[in-house]
Amino acid sequence: MPKGAEILDWIGALPTEIRSAVIAEMRPLKAPAGALLYGRGASSKGVFRLEKGSVRLFFLTPGGRELVLKLFYPTECIGDIAVVDGKPYELFAEAHTDCELRVLSPEKLKMLRKKYPAMDAILLDNMTRVARTALQFIEEIAVFTLEARVASRLAWLAASAKARGESVERLTIPQKELGLMVGASRQAINKVLSKLQKLGVLKTSYGAVTIIDVAALRKLAAQADRVTSSK
Repeated sequence: MPKGAEILDWIGALPTEIRSAVIAEMRPLKAPAGALLYGRGASSKGVFRLEKGSVRLFFLTPGGRELVLKLFYPTECIGDIAVVDGKPYELFAEAHTDCELRVLSPEKLKMLRKKYPAMDAILLDNMTRVARTALQFIEEIAVFTLEARVASRLAWLAASAKARGESVERLTIPQKELGLMVGASRQAINKVLSKLQKLGVLKTSYGAVTIIDVAALRKLAAQADRVTSSK
């Protein structure tokens, strides 16, 4: 599985008694597509746990261009770091589709950590997973070719879908969204996708990409890892 493709759900990893206590302290929240859960520099509102829909985590370049770090899916937790360290959010989190979430306030999390010290080890493990995802993104943007970035990101999305028990071979993603993930224009993405389509790795249709050969994508991503590590 590509680095960072794990499901980021530390609440689900808690022992049953503690998990039930945490969920009981969370309040429900509905967010329509396009709604901002939080922005960079905002004070922490709490930990969001996604129940339905998907959420985009992204940052903006000085020129205002978006770069998507991760898409979150049901059961995953969002905004943990700002709640744990008490500092403002560093990124933007936006409802990608209509979403249903539950929110745990900073005060409630502090109370629960004091009551259940075992939570800290699980939170620490989650923080390392978040860090691995961020480091993978930085490596791809800094040193991978665009073709390698596309292959790696598609392989990552396939692994993430598999971890959620969803179809991998019929995974679809809009080309625009893929471009935001790898930091490239739609025109540049189209050139790479055309090449991969000729290789029989995927199919493109209007506004979407369908993965055909996940193994080939993983091989291309692994080759990129070997090339960059040997430099």
